[in-house]
Amino acid sequence: MTVETGSQLKTEHQHHCVGRCKSMWWVQQALVWLVLGAAFTAALNFFLMSRGPPLATILSHLQSPPSSSSLEHHSLHQQVYLRGEVYALRNSEYLNWNQKNRTGITNAIHALYDHLPGVKVRHRTPSPHLHSLIHTLRQDITTRGVSSDPWDLAKKWANPRSLVPGSAHGLGDVLGALATAPIISSDVGHGGTQLKIFLLLKGGQRAVFKPIRYLREEIIEGEIYDGADRHNGEVAAFHLSRLLALPTVPLAVGRWVSLRKHILPVASKELATTFFKMEGGEVCFYGVCYYCNKNESVCDNGATLEGVVTMWLPPHLPLTQLHHPWARTYIRTKLAPWEEQPGYCEEVRQHVPYSWDKSPRLLDLMDAAVFDYLIQNGDRHHYSVIAGKLESAVILLDNGKSFGDAEVDHLDILAPILQCCRLRQTTYERLLLLTGGGLSLAMQELLNLDPLAPVLTRAHLLALDRRLSHILAALSSCRERLGGWHQVLF
Repeated sequence: MTVETGSQLKTEHQHHCVGRCKSMWWVQQALVWLVLGAAFTAALNFFLMSRGPPLATILSHLQSPPSSSSLEHHSLHQQVYLRGEVYALRNSEYLNWNQKNRTGITNAIHALYDHLPGVKVRHRTPSPHLHSLIHTLRQDITTRGVSSDPWDLAKKWANPRSLVPGSAHGLGDVLGALATAPIISSDVGHGGTQLKIFLLLKGGQRAVFKPIRYLREEIIEGEIYDGADRHNGEVAAFHLSRLLALPTVPLAVGRWVSLRKHILPVASKELATTFFKMEGGEVCFYGVCYYCNKNESVCDNGATLEGVVTMWLPPHLPLTQLHHPWARTYIRTKLAPWEEQPGYCEEVRQHVPYSWDKSPRLLDLMDAAVFDYLIQNGDRHHYSVIAGKLESAVILLDNGKSFGDAEVDHLDILAPILQCCRLRQTTYERLLLLTGGGLSLAMQELLNLDPLAPVLTRAHLLALDRRLSHILAALSSCRERLGGWHQVLF
């Protein structure tokens, strides 16, 4: 039998302790990392929940239509995304403390959603008079040979209240000339933020050419006013104005041009200096404007470039610009008065020319709100009228900031309607005529006649029908709030 000495026992004890202590050290380290991981996960979840609705809520909204009850589950400072519709208080780039103070339209938007289901049920079938309207508008475009001088015809049409008559025999000649007339000279598009070229067409007609910047399917993300102008949006805006009987959008048509053959040989020196050639042979230019630079140039495909040509107003209709009462601030940390004040419309009506019940100018701005909401143009910070003509309608220029995202509806564009609760009887009746899918059907029929067809994707066409329902729901809520249509329609 072996007898262990004290030193031997101590050595053996230390040997066993080292192994056991190492095991305990690893266990302790694992526990520490588990605790830290749990703490980090909890903190991350808290951060994400404080920034927006939980994933399960978002997914549930993607599968179901909006309702006032579902909206009430979310704080007003949060943006609630729904497939096909957006309850857009503010885009996500804006600070939350400004979003939650945007009380000027939140209650009105809730009321809109309350009336939306009923509106969809009442107006789910097309009007029996729709095809007659489409036929009339199509015939104006397809009939040719009506006028030997289309520029003079368009000049005679234009007056302070209308640029195109309801029955526009000869419109096909004017649009055809805009799309094909030889270009006599070209120059930089001075002024503004967007790339464009001023054209002088054979016969003395002035026009503006905006080139393609995006493919039809491309989605413009960010703020409602982000991105470059959409040339196809200008074409669609013109035809929509005719459908709505709001004939104050300048004539516009798609056109293919050769930068090498049609533009550069007749370009001014200032414009020509912005042209250059790529290694592959493409001709490019970047023009002169606020955002124009060589890094944002536009190139042809080696042969042609598509764009839109918009007719310049005749000399007897000079334009002047006025500040839009419902303009945005374009400052992320500052709200406009209309965003904070539910009664803002009454403040607007204290001032000329909006100060009487049937003010044409106020009703013009209501029409413009309907038009801008349908095309999703949230960039009308100023509006144009004919200088020196008190009876002038609002001329709906510069509609390129439109049709950016077919799945997003910025309801705040309807702020004038939501706050003033008034609209022309004739505009309302035309909206009713286009319900039940009629608006998308009519737009597709008219846009198919443009040289750039298809002008809009199917998703953008269907979005027009959806937004039309929103407008009617807003008006329905106004009728209930004010006690009858006689308080809303003028």
